[in-house]
Amino acid sequence: MIRLTVSSLSVSVGLVVGLALVGCEETAPDARPTFTGKVSDQSYTAGEEIRLLTLPEAAGGNGQLSYELRPGVPGLTFDRGTRMLSGTPRMVDTYRMSYRVSDADENTEDSDADTLTFTITVREGDTAPTFTGKVSDQSYTVGDEIRLLTLPEAAGGNGRLSYELGPEVPGLTFDGATRSLSGTPRIVDKYRMSYRVSDADENTEDSDADTLTFTIAVWRAPSMSDTYRGSGDQVFAINGGGQALDASTYTLKLGAARPEVYLIATNTNRFTASTSVERLDAEAAAEVQGPFAGFEDRSHPMHHDSIDYVRPWIVEFNNSPPRLDGSGRPRRSLRPQAQRTVTEGDRFTFISRQESTNVAIPATARRVVNDGSTTLVVWIADRQWSATCRVAHQCMTREMVDLVADRFLRSGAGNDIYDWVTAIFGDAWGPHDYPYLIPPESASQIHILFLDIDGDGVPSEGDRPDIAGYFHALNNYLPADDPTWLRASNERLMFFMDAPLMAHREGPTWEVTDYYPSGMISTLAHELQHMIHFYQKSVLRGGQSETWLNEMASMVTQDLVADKIESGGPRGVAYDDPSGGKTGNWKGRLPRYNFHNYIQVTAWDHDRSESRKHYAINYALGAYLARNYGGATLFGDIVANGQSGVGAIEMGLRAQGHTDSFGDVLASWAVANLLSDNPRAPAGYRYNSGGTWSISRSGVETYRLGSIDLYNYRYYYDSGSGDYLDGPRLYRFQQFSDGIRRYPHSNAYTTLGRMTGTVRLRVRSDSGVRITVVVKE
Repeated sequence: MIRLTVSSLSVSVGLVVGLALVGCEETAPDARPTFTGKVSDQSYTAGEEIRLLTLPEAAGGNGQLSYELRPGVPGLTFDRGTRMLSGTPRMVDTYRMSYRVSDADENTEDSDADTLTFTITVREGDTAPTFTGKVSDQSYTVGDEIRLLTLPEAAGGNGRLSYELGPEVPGLTFDGATRSLSGTPRIVDKYRMSYRVSDADENTEDSDADTLTFTIAVWRAPSMSDTYRGSGDQVFAINGGGQALDASTYTLKLGAARPEVYLIATNTNRFTASTSVERLDAEAAAEVQGPFAGFEDRSHPMHHDSIDYVRPWIVEFNNSPPRLDGSGRPRRSLRPQAQRTVTEGDRFTFISRQESTNVAIPATARRVVNDGSTTLVVWIADRQWSATCRVAHQCMTREMVDLVADRFLRSGAGNDIYDWVTAIFGDAWGPHDYPYLIPPESASQIHILFLDIDGDGVPSEGDRPDIAGYFHALNNYLPADDPTWLRASNERLMFFMDAPLMAHREGPTWEVTDYYPSGMISTLAHELQHMIHFYQKSVLRGGQSETWLNEMASMVTQDLVADKIESGGPRGVAYDDPSGGKTGNWKGRLPRYNFHNYIQVTAWDHDRSESRKHYAINYALGAYLARNYGGATLFGDIVANGQSGVGAIEMGLRAQGHTDSFGDVLASWAVANLLSDNPRAPAGYRYNSGGTWSISRSGVETYRLGSIDLYNYRYYYDSGSGDYLDGPRLYRFQQFSDGIRRYPHSNAYTTLGRMTGTVRLRVRSDSGVRITVVVKE
């Protein structure tokens, strides 16, 4: 009995235990995931990458948690694994966002999930409005109603655009709604105008606006009558604003004096224009001694001017450097040793790019110097080193190498070409954002390679050398296989200089004061400006240059440092002589300028014979600018802006506090040419300071410029007959007066001879051509 009961109880207990075990495997609490934080509303700008947003994490739930974010915002990406939102929003809108977390069990009801809501607002980007056009300088006559001027429209920005123009020009009214200027100017003056556009958002900074600047010159009506004061030099502007003249009669009253009367036609236009002048007084037009337009220039071999010609493809590359794509494709250095430390005796095979071919030039480092921050390496092509030279007196010696190194870079401040030129224009290299250019740290080394550039040795008597040296910005690029021309990069800051010219001696021994060696030292300063010009204007400011401007800056550099490096420079007068020199001077650039003073100054012809004319006229204008508008600091400002050509000069003038337009400069420069023999010429017309230096400063450096008297220069324009020209070239009156077309940006000169009593002229002139009368006692 008892046994059966125990047995029955035993079975019962076993069943109960079994049921309890099954229940433990099949059931567990259904936990809900919940967020541990909130999400604040987000505000982004279309087109701008957002700052990475990590959304809150959730806790609880059953198993692995899953996150989702809806709706999609165009341009943004949500990573479920990291809970991160990133990207660049594209569409302006307001998005109501749902951020949901769920767990891994089979319950998909909302009650087993958690959701946060927030707003993403994508607003329109704060883009600055920009003008779609420019405004040319305006010239009006006081008392005459102007022709309606509609100023350019702007694009972009946020909301409605607003236009304003200042300062006020008395008598003129600007309508911001129509962007038009109208009225009748009342006061003679020159106004530097600022035309500004802004948008409707809350950003009122200048960075969220755009501004155009131009000049409004209000002139008196063209003078139909002027009176000479009876003594001294005097200048009269018939139509100072370049107003068109239609058979206007002009009278000049000289009284009892008998001065010489000159006429100048200045074409301030970018296109050709014409003038004609008819004599109405009784005297016949005077014939002018000397050449006139049409005489062939067969100049005497003595006119070396300087050593000049530059290969066209190098000039074009430096002024308009190729902008390679930003694909970020890897670029490899083909010459990894290019950036390493160099010691004397190291060897390297350089490449010289010859238009479409590359020439290998084995060379050895013959001198390495350091001034504490910059290293100079002077390399000599192995064929031009004295120990292995095949042609006597055409190869470099240790004495020459040491002198070049000492003149270009030495320890201490303000005592070498590198210091003097960088004080004017700034660094030759440094920070930039271009992945295909040599790195900023390359600025610590400058390399000069002496070789026989054209393989022509030293020019024979009567021949002219073409190239003394050059800077090629190709070497500022990182070498690569694509494009193929990058293979020619030597991957460093460097100049190429002509060894035979540097080694040329005039007497039994070589002296650095000999003509060619002295010119080569001056050329180092010239080429350093080109190197700096490339970095400051093209790399730092994304601009381009024009050949005439770049070469002008380099020649003025030679002028500014001439007395420091003990070279006559382009002025052609002894470096320690501040006067205008002696009569009959055929040296420097200015004799050739006198003969070609009528050609366009803002042009450049790469033909070898034509380029010498452009070097001459560009230096003459640069020399005038430097002596009248700020010297070293002016040219530093011209190079250190993103403008090219005329715009760069006008921006440089503005930085110096001048309101003169380029047309004003051309007209004043023309007068200065005729008055260059007068040390007391009025300010603005002064080339000649007599026996004193013209002083300018840049940073801690002081620069001295000597006087220029164009009448002291002699140009032998016919090598067969020996005919020569002293002083500025003048047209005969008949040629000046017959309506000849004037080059753009040029001057033409004539003389009526010595006159007395009353001079009467009938003048016709296209708009933009200024007619000036200069009376010289």
